[in-house]
Order: sequence, then structure tokens, then C-alpha cells
Amino acid sequence: MRRLMLCLLLVFSTGCGRVFLGDTQKVEINVTPADARIKIPDRIDRDTNPFTIELPRNESHLVEITKPGYETKWIVLQKVKLPSVIVADILLTLGIGLFIDIYWGTWEGLKPSRLDVTLEPESAEGGPVNVPLNLAESTLTVQDGSVRIKVHVLE
Repeated sequence: MRRLMLCLLLVFSTGCGRVFLGDTQKVEINVTPADARIKIPDRIDRDTNPFTIELPRNESHLVEITKPGYETKWIVLQKVKLPSVIVADILLTLGIGLFIDIYWGTWEGLKPSRLDVTLEPESAEGGPVNVPLNLAESTLTVQDGSVRIKVHVLE
């Protein structure tokens, strides 16, 4: 009888989020172009991808993706409460496990859990800019930084 009570006490004193999901979550990161630098402060600073990293689920993380000649992107891996963990804690531990998961932050997860990011080339201010022109029978010439458009009228 003592062993049964001890086992029940042990089961009811753990949170479902901590037992089934653990303290960390895997996040997949895939960036185009492949040699872009990926930084998560106090976690990683690398320029090879794709890769998977395990991050603590009880805090949000800021991901910085950079490459010279491309616009920098910032993405927040936001911690969100997981309803499935809350329901499991209430049903399986009679609510006791919910307090354990709240205390340890294991009732939360990171969203998104997969990053597919494409960096956009920087637009050079004062440099050449591509402008789509849909002109029939026309020519476009560039000389000394000025653009000359010659349009032939169709009759």
C-alpha cells in the first residue's frame, strides 16, 4: 500500500509538459541563401544551414538572419501556452501537474517550430534600379547614369 501511495504521489507531482515534451524544443531553421549568418543571442552564431537547434521552451527567442548585400530579417520564436498540456495536466494529474508545468515553464512551446526564410537583396539607393517597362516597339539605353527611353508609335 505504501508503494502504491508513493507511486501515485510521484505521478501526481509531475507535469505532463515536463514529462512528455521536456524542457527544450527542436526548431528547424532553413535560410536561402544557404551561407547567411544566423544569430540567436547567447545561443548560436553560425553561417551554415539548414540545421536544427534545441531551445528552452520557457522563453521567447529572437533570431537575426543577415548576409552582406541582403536585407536583414528578424524573427521572434514566441513562447505560447499549449492547450494540450493544460488539458492533459487537468485530466491526468487532477490539476496538480499544471502548477508544476507553470512553475517550470514547460506548459509552453515555441511558435513557429520551423523557419523557412528567404532573404531579399538590398535595393541600392542611388544605384541602378530595375523598372519593368511594357512598351511595344521601344528601346531603353543607359548612359552615364541617365536613362533614355525611345518609343516608336504604332499606327
